[in-house]
Amino acid sequence: MELRLQPEQQSLILKVVRVTLVTRFLNINGVLYTQTQYPLGNAFALTIHKTQSLSLDNIAIALDSSIFSAGQAYTGLSRAKEMSGVHISHLDRSAFIVDQNAVKEYKRLQEIWQHNEVRLGR
Repeated sequence: MELRLQPEQQSLILKVVRVTLVTRFLNINGVLYTQTQYPLGNAFALTIHKTQSLSLDNIAIALDSSIFSAGQAYTGLSRAKEMSGVHISHLDRSAFIVDQNAVKEYKRLQEIWQHNEVRLGR
């Protein structure tokens, strides 16, 4: 079942899953007991630094002010094997921090390539 909510002009879809509880009735030394087991799955939270070199099927990431160094947004987003496995809970432009030294180096390498490309006749 899906619930559709529209808080603050944004459409939010919540998926509601029916859970089947397993209840067992036990008789131990003449005393009746019941045990109900909830089908829970493990979930893990990792920092962006801890996920470096991992490839994950699904990720949930908050791109907000908690990102504090250049490249973290890219590193976090690139951990998913496919874009369909990326779930962004918060999106703030300030999360995308660019290292200006990296931009300068990229431009320098691009100029070298363009200069050599002309010499190669491309």
